[in-house]
Amino acid sequence: MTSTPGVPRPLAGHRVLEVGGSLPVAAATKLFADYGAEVIKVEPLGGASMRRLPPFPGDVPSLDTGAYHVALDTGKRSVAVDFEVASGREVLDRLLAQTDLVFVHLESAFAVDVRAGIRALAKPPAFVALTEHGLDGPTSEYVENDMSLFAWTGRMRNHAIAGQEPLRYAPHVAEMQWAATASAAGVAALWARAQGQPAREIEVSGVEALSGNVDTWFTTWQFLGTEAPRAGGQSKLAYPAGCYRCSDGYVVFAAAGQPFFNRLCEGIGHPELAADPRFIDPAQKPLNFDGFFAVLDPWLRARTKHEVFTTLQRHGVMVSPVLDASEVAGDAQAVARGSFVERALAGGGTTLLAGPPFRMEGGWEAGPPPRVGEHTDEVLRSLGYTSTERLALFRAGVTG
Repeated sequence: MTSTPGVPRPLAGHRVLEVGGSLPVAAATKLFADYGAEVIKVEPLGGASMRRLPPFPGDVPSLDTGAYHVALDTGKRSVAVDFEVASGREVLDRLLAQTDLVFVHLESAFAVDVRAGIRALAKPPAFVALTEHGLDGPTSEYVENDMSLFAWTGRMRNHAIAGQEPLRYAPHVAEMQWAATASAAGVAALWARAQGQPAREIEVSGVEALSGNVDTWFTTWQFLGTEAPRAGGQSKLAYPAGCYRCSDGYVVFAAAGQPFFNRLCEGIGHPELAADPRFIDPAQKPLNFDGFFAVLDPWLRARTKHEVFTTLQRHGVMVSPVLDASEVAGDAQAVARGSFVERALAGGGTTLLAGPPFRMEGGWEAGPPPRVGEHTDEVLRSLGYTSTERLALFRAGVTG
């Protein structure tokens, strides 16, 4: 649900600082901006690195229209400043002194330096440092990309079909999971600060956040001392389970066990298979996949994935169509719920963005993403810089 006039969004009144320019730190602060906090994106004079991530409309590169910038910087304010020089660092320090929560994704030594500056403040903000490996330890200075980060977690090793090379996730999935952990930690820190607790200092190591995530095999290895192999294709032991081809794509089944197997046989018009010992005897079933598939495959390929879904749902089968990106926003449920929202692009045109990840009345609004440095002068003025000082910073190449 979008925001309601006269009703403040739940994080209104809080100032959140984003420092670092990467995709993970931008993703971590998006929730705060969408739910009402003032999020100031402190970025280099040439713009944050994540602004340069494709795709771009018409394949024309632009700092203001890249897909990830448009999606993750909604409603933020941009301050362009070189905070590695003394006068730029003073700008950052003034911002820190007037902030409730700060997220940083910087080289470890610089992040530690920023943390020291925060500790020196009379009323320090809560501090969340995104780091690949942590702020200390022998690999604390390592810089990773999305794929190498995933490789360090042990999870990529298990994303492999037996006997073949490990597989990565789709681009940026690991970074987005890391960012989601940081975002949750930030909300907790903001709540604690609002309750009068001391400002929390939080490190969110990407490797640590991912190693304990939903699809880790670490627990299996810890208890059994073995890595569980991943088989390719449909399971020949428990079927139908997994993805199966139909006329226009794929459906995914979880119908190997009872009562779903019986229901499936009924749904495809072959109830006799549910009593056939070849398919219900655990000793025989793994040997007869081809026989069952010879019946199931023609039935599936004669129907669209939505026809398969509709037919088998009437029989209570656990089945779902596998939607591609072009279908998700047009799905009837997504349309009815307003799961995607249309937003204008800088320079003209519109795009669809994912709507609220959770809903509360009047709680969410995805504002326009800022141009590089769009709010620099306005924010500096609010920090007490005179017009002469602001001009001097700009002429010296410290702000943009």
